[in-house]
This record gives sequence, structure tokens and C-alpha cells, in this order.
Amino acid sequence: MDLLRILTQTPSVPGRESRIRAVIHDYITRHQLFDEVTTDALGSLIGIRRPRPASGHVSERPLKVMLAAHMDQIGFLVRHIDDQGYLRINPAGGFDARNLFARGVRVCTATGDIPGIMNASGKPIHISSESDRKKIPEVTEFFVDCGLTADDARSRIRIGDMVVLDGPFHQVGNTVVSQCLDNRVGCWAQIEAIRQLRNHNCEIHAVWTVQEEVGMRGAIPSAWAVDPDIGVACDTTLCCQTPGVPDEDR
Repeated sequence: MDLLRILTQTPSVPGRESRIRAVIHDYITRHQLFDEVTTDALGSLIGIRRPRPASGHVSERPLKVMLAAHMDQIGFLVRHIDDQGYLRINPAGGFDARNLFARGVRVCTATGDIPGIMNASGKPIHISSESDRKKIPEVTEFFVDCGLTADDARSRIRIGDMVVLDGPFHQVGNTVVSQCLDNRVGCWAQIEAIRQLRNHNCEIHAVWTVQEEVGMRGAIPSAWAVDPDIGVACDTTLCCQTPGVPDEDR
């Protein structure tokens, strides 16, 4: 689980995948999982593994199998720093605003990560009306408080810096809890599958793609470049085995 923990604790939003790409690249090259590792023009990481048949005989045209796991996570980009030092943010990916109240975040800057707290603009509950309390704010109405003055914030944080939800990786029973398991668990599963694989007749192209959370932008050009016979996406899906979900929707 150490690798999965590292993957989930490495921030990388769409278009800012350099950190997670470096972690994956280091692991797969250090463990010699592939015969060739490249990065395409958009930033997707591609590991190529030639056939390793048990018989020793390699087909003249082995099947080409593409595995794809996106390595970006939903997050935010700083769009404004106001005169009180609060950060205004734009989403990079889809969020449910109901899950964003009083959340810890990390603001990732060129000089280091800065902790902060996210909350929605508006009156405190003590002086708000009933209609105010029932309103679900838009994601763009949330702000980040890093405990900095406007001058400090503007000297350390740049417009366009990424902001990610923050939280520890820990086990709860037989499960793990962390931010961005979508899709770091897919990245981990793809690495682990290759690590355990011994013999195979096909040529494997394992791709860790970029910018999936804003429209699968990395998967499309990498699929055209690989031109596989078989493609397998390694990603998460909904969990509907929870209270409040009707049986017909499961």
C-alpha cells in the first residue's frame, strides 16, 4: 500500500500532472517494468513492454494491448487574490459543492505547498436566514483561507497555481480512505498488474494519461499514437451500495 499512499498524496490537477508523472516514471524505471518509457506531447506517460512468451517464440505481429489510467485529479486553479488575502478559485474537473464545506486544501506553489481551508462565501450560520442555509452555493463561490495577509499571499501564490483537497491516507477496515482515489487507484492497479506479470504473448502499452477530468484530452491522442488491437481503461466508478440509493438504481 505504500505506493498507493504516495500516489494519492501527490497533487496533480489537469494540465499540472508533472508531479505525479515524475513519481510514476521513477517507480516504473527503477523497477525496470518496461523496455521503453516515453512521454508524449501532451504529457501522458507511456511504458512499452515487448512480448515475453513462455515458449520463447515471438509472433511476427503480436497483438498490441493498451492499458490506460488517467493520472490527473479534480482540483482548482487560483484565479484571484483579494485585498484580505483570500483566494478565489476556478474548478478543474467536476465537483459536488455539498462536499466542499470547511475542507482542508493544499495550495501548490513554485516555492512549496501552503495549507489552507476552503469554505463558501456568505453569512455565518448564526446570522443567516433559513433560505440562506438551504442554498447550495456554486463551486466558484468558494474561497480559500491560508491565514496570510494580502501582501504575503500575493508574494507566495501566483494566479494559476493549483489547489487540491488535502487529507491523510488511512485504512478503514478492509478499505482505504484518501482523496483522489479517482484515479490514483487505477494508476496503482496498472503498475501492480505489470509488476506481477511474467509471461505474455502481446505487446503492452501502459499509458498514464493527462487531463481526463476535463474531457479525456490525453487519452485520445495517445490511443491514436498506440493504435492498439485491444484497449482497457483502468478507472473508478460509482459506489451505489450505500444508504439512500434505491435498488433499481444500483
